[in-house]
Amino acid sequence: MFTTLFIRELQGYLYGLRFQISFAILVPVFIFGTLSSVFSLHETRESYAKLSQEDATTLSNRAGNITSVAVSTSHYLLPPKDYFVADDCKEGMLPNKLTYTAYQVTGFEVQQGGNNPFLKRAQGLNWSFILYMLLSFMTLLLAYDSVSGEKEDRTLSLVFSNRVSRGSYLFAKFLGIVTALFCVTLVGVVCSILVAVLSKEVQVNGAFLTVVGGFLGTGLLFISLMAVIGLLASTLSKQSNISLLICLTVWVFLAVVWPNSSLFLANKLFPIPDHLYVEAEIRRELEDINRNAPDGSWSSNHGNPFYSRHELRANNQTNLMNARKRRMDAWYGQMFRQFENTRLLGIFSPMAQFEQLNEGMFGGGYLRFKKNWNDLHVFQESFLQWFKDLDAKDEKSPHWYNPYENLSTSRQPVAVDQIPVYTEKPAGFAERLAYMRNSLIAMIALFGILLALCFVRFLRYDVR
Repeated sequence: MFTTLFIRELQGYLYGLRFQISFAILVPVFIFGTLSSVFSLHETRESYAKLSQEDATTLSNRAGNITSVAVSTSHYLLPPKDYFVADDCKEGMLPNKLTYTAYQVTGFEVQQGGNNPFLKRAQGLNWSFILYMLLSFMTLLLAYDSVSGEKEDRTLSLVFSNRVSRGSYLFAKFLGIVTALFCVTLVGVVCSILVAVLSKEVQVNGAFLTVVGGFLGTGLLFISLMAVIGLLASTLSKQSNISLLICLTVWVFLAVVWPNSSLFLANKLFPIPDHLYVEAEIRRELEDINRNAPDGSWSSNHGNPFYSRHELRANNQTNLMNARKRRMDAWYGQMFRQFENTRLLGIFSPMAQFEQLNEGMFGGGYLRFKKNWNDLHVFQESFLQWFKDLDAKDEKSPHWYNPYENLSTSRQPVAVDQIPVYTEKPAGFAERLAYMRNSLIAMIALFGILLALCFVRFLRYDVR
């Protein structure tokens, strides 16, 4: 009986006008979105190649003096990835440029590249965005009258005049909606992969197809959750227009209101000092350090590395660096916690869950940034040790380590290929799974709760 009900429901959805319109809209949008993402990826890679070449030239110029290599600010720009066609994980809205020296990791910023900042998009038309905005909406449109609509047509009482259990009927409805819309997603993704292959911009290999399979899995969970929301709305009213109003209200809140309220909530619920306040505090502390420094701490003699006051100057500069670094690291930590706490507020939003699951699946977004931030601190320590080891071998160096200036450490040249350069290490499976854990648990829990509510509501539904 269940198989018969499922086939009946699936055929009803596949032959329905709403599904056919959805199919006619979504598949071309998938193709167009992939073309747009491929073009954007090509431009980003060209810009990245130019910046990388400039960095290589700068490093080559610094190699004539090992201290210049150590004290000059270097940066690491996160390279564009193939998975951007599926989901850029909003990396365009996150810092993508990390700055450092051998003595410290100095900060991060958003690198615009050669693009016009006035034309920068908040969200690309990638696969994730299509599911997030369009497919979620169409899922609700397909599900809102599953029960209330059939009651209005008086077919619900006819169905239950036969020996049909309400659980089988409801689950057949649910499975029919999910299967129909997942087929649309699958067709859209397959067409998009063909476009990516033909473009030759994306390397479609086993690793890429594996994460695409994971994306389809998270997409299936997301579609299932939205279908349950639509079915629940349908059981909450005996009129389909009321069910539709409920679905639209829920969708607008989840897709529009909540994401655009996060900045307000973050500033109100988890306030942190602004940059001007932090800089003022740093300035006061640095003034105190300079005021209490021994006489001669600002003296220098560029022609004589062994000038005795260079040691005082190096110690003072180190104290200044440590004071600034301590303040800035604390502020960065507050920024990270504010972002993470704000995300926790939306942990029961299907859209937020879907986004975070994809970040973990692709190893992108905030997970990628935070991993590189932590890994760069480890690299910086090894970079400094490399510099100190070479400096210790130079008899012409007094070995007074000044984090900002080329005064009292080795001035010997070094081969460019011997200079440590930071490279990104992708997040491992365990790291990705840990990042996804809370969102996955929340999504499954929300799905179970809403499905149970839907079932209980349907058991009490008047089918007459």
